[in-house]
Amino acid sequence: MSDNNIVLLSTFINDKKKVKIIFHKDVLVWDNEKPPLDQHTVPIENVISVKNDYLKGIHPSIRPEIDPKQFTIHYAEKSVEDKWVYKTLTLKHTDSLQVASWVKTLQNHLSRFFTRPKHILLFVNPFGGKQNAMRIYEKYGKNLFSIAGVEVTVNVSQRKDQIKDFLITHNLDMFDSVACVGGDGTVSELFNGLVLRECRLKDINANDMDQNLPKPRKPIGIIPGGSTDTIAYCLHGTTDPTTAVLHIIFGDTLGLDLVSVYDENALLRLYASVLSYGYLGDVAYHSDQYRWMGPHRYDYSGFKKLMRNRGYKGEIAIYTDKKEAEQEDCKSNCQICNSAKTNHEKVSCKWETIKGKFFMVSGANISCACTRSPKGIAPYCHLGDGKINLVLVKHTSVINNLRLLLRLSSQDSSVEDLPFVETISAREFCFRAENGSSSKWNCDGEVQHQTNIRAKVRCQLLTIFSRGSTKAPNHTSKCCGF
Repeated sequence: MSDNNIVLLSTFINDKKKVKIIFHKDVLVWDNEKPPLDQHTVPIENVISVKNDYLKGIHPSIRPEIDPKQFTIHYAEKSVEDKWVYKTLTLKHTDSLQVASWVKTLQNHLSRFFTRPKHILLFVNPFGGKQNAMRIYEKYGKNLFSIAGVEVTVNVSQRKDQIKDFLITHNLDMFDSVACVGGDGTVSELFNGLVLRECRLKDINANDMDQNLPKPRKPIGIIPGGSTDTIAYCLHGTTDPTTAVLHIIFGDTLGLDLVSVYDENALLRLYASVLSYGYLGDVAYHSDQYRWMGPHRYDYSGFKKLMRNRGYKGEIAIYTDKKEAEQEDCKSNCQICNSAKTNHEKVSCKWETIKGKFFMVSGANISCACTRSPKGIAPYCHLGDGKINLVLVKHTSVINNLRLLLRLSSQDSSVEDLPFVETISAREFCFRAENGSSSKWNCDGEVQHQTNIRAKVRCQLLTIFSRGSTKAPNHTSKCCGF
């Protein structure tokens, strides 16, 4: 009999109530035997583990024994929006053979999920964001990984770039995946290290822009623990740590584009969220002197730079297919991203040049949405379509700058229909500052001091543990002219 034709049907005791439960075609369904009815349905892919419980009342010094008449199904359910919650169902039966049959059958089905991680190398950045990454792992990750049977080796970083350096030089053969607890900067260190590691192993010159960068072999898990956690938010639809841990345990993956950034001579770094010049570059650079303020330093520095309203002249060369940026949201099982896996190199593109004075130039690889900016600077940007959304904000007035920031913080409107904002879909772009004062680049939250750069999208270079977001954004029209 094939696995899909297996049928289990029994009545168990759960919390002193009789519960009927059936398992058929990879779905568990249970309900109270008597009213009030309360039916639950859980597909097997949402089950974390199935285990016999231990007998109670044994002295702590004695090794606990397995209870042959009781077992627990550990599973997850989706709650509000994109959040997942961990739940359990404990079942008792007088016949130990019934219990053994259920446990063995369900465990056999779970063993078919070969992409679920078994041994993770987990990096924890104790200095990022609110400096609580270790507490997040201890509270939200440690127990769930143990329940799922995932072995976790924890590496606590002590300095900047330590994660990247470790990944480039150390043997990772014993691990099937790599993860981190931290903010966007920690995530950036992780994937920069993994890509440069592959370049070293395959003797590929990462500084040659024309080279195809190698795809890291190990999937990546991201548990948010920073200030904004933009990358995690765009991947999972939430910054809830439990949800991120469950996405890793489930083992489902998606492809994420990376963008490689070069100066005239070498690769500077790869980024996953945004590379921004002008306003956001100035904020990142000048807020560094206010680190004692914590995350509030960005608000303080941002307000100062907003009121100063500084513009920067430059020339931007854009490698584009001249099509308008996609007006479709990137959601779980996105068809645009799925088709890009095979078609991204077949699109005909041309270079075009734009000159002007800009308040901000941003190359968004993802929407850059977060809890403070529900739609982000590029609401229709896709995770894995092989393109960035180049958002050009012309230098105008302080009032228009305020309109821009109001839109960015709005749940109901986006920046794309503002008359001084232009969004262009691109596969590469090159920026040259005109003589005079220049800004800095903000690259995934890190300051890049080189002004003249070139950036190139690397389609789905990363494999990320995530089921994606199913959140339906509200695209209502603007309100009161803002």
